[in-house]
Amino acid sequence: MGKPHILMLTPYLPYPPVSGGRMRTYNLLKFLSVDYDITLVCFGRPEEQAFDIMPLGEFCDYHVVDRQSSPGTLQAALLSLTSSRPIMMRLYTNPGMRQTLADLLAARPVDVIHVESFYMLQNLPESNAIPVLLSEPAIEYRAWSLFAKIAKPWYTRPGVVLEAIKLRYIEPKVWAQADAVGAMSAHDAALISDAALNAQVTLAPNAVDVDYFIPGDGPRDPNTAVYMGDYKYFPNVDAVMYFAQQILPLIIAQRPDFHLTLLGKEPPPEMQALAGEHITVTGLVDDTRPYLQGSGMFVCPLRTGSGTRFKLLEALASGCPVISTSIGAEGLNAVDDTHMLLRDTPQAIAQAVIALMDNPQRAQHIGQTGREWVVNNYAWQRSAQMISETYQQLMGRKKIG
Repeated sequence: MGKPHILMLTPYLPYPPVSGGRMRTYNLLKFLSVDYDITLVCFGRPEEQAFDIMPLGEFCDYHVVDRQSSPGTLQAALLSLTSSRPIMMRLYTNPGMRQTLADLLAARPVDVIHVESFYMLQNLPESNAIPVLLSEPAIEYRAWSLFAKIAKPWYTRPGVVLEAIKLRYIEPKVWAQADAVGAMSAHDAALISDAALNAQVTLAPNAVDVDYFIPGDGPRDPNTAVYMGDYKYFPNVDAVMYFAQQILPLIIAQRPDFHLTLLGKEPPPEMQALAGEHITVTGLVDDTRPYLQGSGMFVCPLRTGSGTRFKLLEALASGCPVISTSIGAEGLNAVDDTHMLLRDTPQAIAQAVIALMDNPQRAQHIGQTGREWVVNNYAWQRSAQMISETYQQLMGRKKIG
């Protein structure tokens, strides 16, 4: 008897795994393909399809549907104002995607359909009778609601609020359509359950490759910090500007030798303009491990967003001590001053940075403790096993609950 067949539907190409969502899909494919035969269907923007994606074939049969590049700020605002549907719902559907899925479902039996992100579910045929696991990497209405409080310029905030309202209405409706909804954390699970009372919520958490991200052999520079992210995602840009404008001056007033390195794809002009004596903007790098292994700390000054952060898990797995806001570490259940330092004001974050610079032994201890905690709780093998359990439940091979 062959392996169960899973049809996985994602918003983007998971290779190369250079951002959070792509890393999630890539690692799930890697670990789930041991026990399941997986067919992947995903959107691919022109810039994504410029890469060699052949390595995906090791883990799945894949089908890529063309999608235009994401709109700019002005175009996105116009899209929001001209429809009652959220922007995401409009961007992530097209006839090509719907036809591809219909053809694949007609050609071969499927045991479970695994959908990543609520806005992709709309592409399935309305008559679909195959059980669906909908994984939610983020609770979008909450992310947009938080962003509405801090969006700049200020006159963009009404538009952000409008999107948050639309998402608050549509997300629970989509969750109720799925046979199971996978949450990234117990925190997200509670939000989903409160908003969609009939949703069958399970855990489908993010994780990290603890054999790839490991502590280095060399020394750390205690006067350096690193941050990384996909800067097409607005919370990452806000976090960087917040740090540069409100936190960095407090640090260099006491420690002018401090230096921050910003890793990640597509830094916008306002970020690139920060480059100077105290900040380096690298853009996308082939390997983040040397930075995570050599820096004195990882700073995560996020003020908005949702879901659990790959960047934190990778830093922790690398033994790099982490300073994060509560929102940045949301859902991880990290213990303050044990697994990482949790601080929520510019003054508190600045003082935490200075404290680790002044006490490398304490920094090393927090890095070691964080590494041990991640290995025990956030390895990809554990996450894939939890999702496999949900597949088995949906196939009727195990009792739900």
